[in-house]
Amino acid sequence: INTCVVGRDNRHTSASLQEALMDGLQASGTHVVDIGLVATPLVYWHAVKLGKVGGAMVTASHLGPQHNGFKLCIGNRTIYGDALQSLYAIIRRDAFFHGRGTRKAEIGAYGKYTRDIAERIPMARSLRVAVDAGNGTAGLFIPRLLQLWVHEIIPLYLEPDGDFPNHPANPQDEANLQDLAQMVRETGADIGLAFDGDSDRVGVVDENGNMLVADRVLALLARDILKRHPGAAVVADVLSSQVLFDVVEAAGGKPIMAPSGHSLVKDVMRQHSALLGGEMSGHIFLAENYYGYDDAFFAAGRILQLLSASHQPLSTLDDELPRLYSTPEYRPHCPDEDKERVIAGVAQALSDKGEVVDVDGVRIKFARGWGLLRASNTEPVLSLRFEGETEADALSYRDIFAEALRAYPQVEPIV
Repeated sequence: INTCVVGRDNRHTSASLQEALMDGLQASGTHVVDIGLVATPLVYWHAVKLGKVGGAMVTASHLGPQHNGFKLCIGNRTIYGDALQSLYAIIRRDAFFHGRGTRKAEIGAYGKYTRDIAERIPMARSLRVAVDAGNGTAGLFIPRLLQLWVHEIIPLYLEPDGDFPNHPANPQDEANLQDLAQMVRETGADIGLAFDGDSDRVGVVDENGNMLVADRVLALLARDILKRHPGAAVVADVLSSQVLFDVVEAAGGKPIMAPSGHSLVKDVMRQHSALLGGEMSGHIFLAENYYGYDDAFFAAGRILQLLSASHQPLSTLDDELPRLYSTPEYRPHCPDEDKERVIAGVAQALSDKGEVVDVDGVRIKFARGWGLLRASNTEPVLSLRFEGETEADALSYRDIFAEALRAYPQVEPIV
């Protein structure tokens, strides 16, 4: 590639990192398109619109203000895994191209993007929408989008602030949704939406202020899409509830389980030409009338469209879905160098307890539910989740895994 779109979030270190990145790209002969302070979906959108050029976003997503990093893509394909390691090897060898690239600032990036999103998602009626931007980048875009859709916005923490003073910008941690839930209840909003720091993940609360976890949001979107595209593939990560996979199958779709990680889910979607994908962290990928990457604004629009077309409140739509009991995600500390050995050992120890699914770590299907153990992609922790027909079922599966993990004293106990 010879062109790269570069944007940044509102962290205190992002502007200087973006400047250094653009200088380096130009020194390698790359033509840089500077789109400034934006949300991650805008980098993806421009990388697709400009003809599958490179994209780089300076962000640390939902992490604390002391962190920062880069999200890289070519068109709508994320650079990760082996490709990222190859890039690291080039850096270590100092094996760069040399040239004299150009730089131009893209004027009007916000308007072109928001109009494209709004025109793709017609609404049946106006809604009252409470929005918590978490002091991240969503506050720059979501008011304009809701205005174009003629929805009323009830704002919360829209002002970008790199200190994230009100709560971490992580919409899948229910503790971070308490202010939004209270606002929804106090104002009579139809729905509450929360965004992470760089706006590629969305969280949802219903009109009563109750959180809809990501796999239930995916189930509602899947039912809607499968009405128009029977037989379509829907991809979800291994942390997702069995309810989602069962709903997809009952609606005539093809449920596919993927490893956890937004880049991995996106790749599995591409392999199966899936129209919808997602993971429990709140990344939602839509390829029906869109580009298949994780865009929290487009996903939010599709959720609002579904609600606007219904005469029922969101809580009623959610109640139409089956319910199982799911535990929160457990994240015990485990040194990175021990993760693989621990998971292999637990898989061996529990292999006679039920059907083993090894898409990502080990997910064991018991008679009345399942348990999952996998390695975090980003931290020195393990990730565990359990689900059963009753709370007692789920906790009994947790205890089975907990007992197996006691053989590894380097792993923090989960009970």
